[in-house]
Amino acid sequence: MNLQVNLFTAIIVLIVGLYDMSYAFNRRHKNQGRGYGSFMVLGIIFTIFGIYLIIKSWMG
Repeated sequence: MNLQVNLFTAIIVLIVGLYDMSYAFNRRHKNQGRGYGSFMVLGIIFTIFGIYLIIKSWMG
């Protein structure tokens, strides 16, 4: 299976992941720890997948 990845798409996925994690940190401090776990999980998933896509894009 040959999956070609656009570098622009990989960067956008990485930015979305970092934004989700920062939103989770801000929400945690604002709401005294309620309701930030799902944003943190999504942020971690998007960040890891974004790094994977960037590496896959550079490898060819």
